[in-house]
Amino acid sequence: AVMKKYVLRFTGSGAKPAADVARIRKCEGIAVVDEAPRMLLVQCASKTRVRQLVDDLDKWVMSEERTVQLPNPRPKVRSKRAA
Repeated sequence: AVMKKYVLRFTGSGAKPAADVARIRKCEGIAVVDEAPRMLLVQCASKTRVRQLVDDLDKWVMSEERTVQLPNPRPKVRSKRAA
């Protein structure tokens, strides 16, 4: 199965609850990849599994990780050829 990454964001006030983080970390099949003050990046093969976990937690929302291709910081000058 392909492991996809999901962003879990705490929408309540203050820092994310330690008890919620512990519950997410213990959830079988879900691996915490990265952590920020109000967010967790998790990896899991089942979107449904992550959705069920988030639905059970208060004030958490989930979205799929999106990546954006950055433009080349050193664009190449195109040479004009004489026709």
